[in-house]
Amino acid sequence: MNDLEKKYYEDAAFWEGEMLHDEQNMERFNLTASFIPDDVKSILDAGCGNGVFVNLLSSQRPKLNIHALDRSQEALKYVNVSKTLGDVSDLPFENNSFDCVSCLEVIEHLPIPSFERALDELARVASKYLLISVPYNEVLEDSYTRCPSCKSIFNYELHLRNFDDKKFNDLLTSRNFKIARVVKTGAAKTLVFQKEFRRVFYPEQFLQWSSPICPLCGYEEKKVKSLNGTIQPKRKLISYLTIVPKLIWPSYTKYYWIIGLFEKIGKK
Repeated sequence: MNDLEKKYYEDAAFWEGEMLHDEQNMERFNLTASFIPDDVKSILDAGCGNGVFVNLLSSQRPKLNIHALDRSQEALKYVNVSKTLGDVSDLPFENNSFDCVSCLEVIEHLPIPSFERALDELARVASKYLLISVPYNEVLEDSYTRCPSCKSIFNYELHLRNFDDKKFNDLLTSRNFKIARVVKTGAAKTLVFQKEFRRVFYPEQFLQWSSPICPLCGYEEKKVKSLNGTIQPKRKLISYLTIVPKLIWPSYTKYYWIIGLFEKIGKK
């Protein structure tokens, strides 16, 4: 992790407040917790972020030995269980240290070879299970932003890879783990051609600056708070004209996350 990327993850605004506490995220965390088998006595959450999952898990299963790890000191301030500052690609634990290792919304951020090393490390310290979740069928370009300074274009969540069913199911095959249970969550109704519509009538929504810092040049936008509050932009006429068509326009269900429990083959 370079210095600019580190600064990105040490931004307090990234972790504070109600971030990740919305209804869909809490549903995802509760669903993920339900995946943990009864024979699990210890768990490591690798890349725990601000600890929403482990803090929830500690209240649901107080007898479970829970440990959390993250590379952000700022994030770890919010974690209420035993914790370690560290990196998922170099875990400071012995082989088979935990019955289960969870890694939620982390590996999509990792470049190769960090990605491969992280999978090796997760498999190494887990004696029975791995619990993984990632964005499902994400279109990385939909979350692109452009730095106002250097004009670089990147995914503002710093996602570097996406996962379909096959990629996810085969994720740990070469590391002696098989998929035991999988589910998709975060369902959202999406209108057919909705993205294309937005690109035509709302082009300003794409590539707008949406990052606390540019990980390439270090640009940071200085936010100035108005004493009179935020002025909401005027609603476009086209948005009013599409209210009725939206009620009858064809749609499909899109899932935001996929969660999988991987079981070690030949586990003792």
